[in-house]
Amino acid sequence: MKAEEQWAVLGGDSTYVRLRSGRIGLISIDVRAPVTAGTLQVGAEGIRFSLSLALDQLKTGNILMQGAARSLLRRNDARVLDYSGHGAGVSNPWLVNGHATSGDVNVELTLTITAVGPGIDPMAEIELAGVANLGTVNVPLPGLGRVDDFSFQVDARLALSRMSD
Repeated sequence: MKAEEQWAVLGGDSTYVRLRSGRIGLISIDVRAPVTAGTLQVGAEGIRFSLSLALDQLKTGNILMQGAARSLLRRNDARVLDYSGHGAGVSNPWLVNGHATSGDVNVELTLTITAVGPGIDPMAEIELAGVANLGTVNVPLPGLGRVDDFSFQVDARLALSRMSD
């Protein structure tokens, strides 16, 4: 790699980040939010990663859960989620520490970013993984109400395009 390289995250209709909760009573929340923008910079000073998701367009396989998730987001004025983080070193995989913010919510989130593209261009695709804890959340579903330790997993495979110098 050069002294510093930069890639754009390719969004689009089929580019999603998956957000999954653990079991809450008898259910779990599993949603996909579309990626609208993002960048990855890697250099001698470390790594910087940013990502934006359209939370107001999230999808789930269960209409009841989709309604509950959207209601929870509206309550917190959360339409777009913006993540910005940085990490040390230039090795793959990278550990990136940052904050995900949306509306009234600001969550510390550490992501593991791994280059998983083909051998000729490993940076053509990355894999994200991480876990965030929101603390106490009121889930708008009958029988659930207040969840004291609400956390969710983040995972995605994202295509990248090298940006010109």
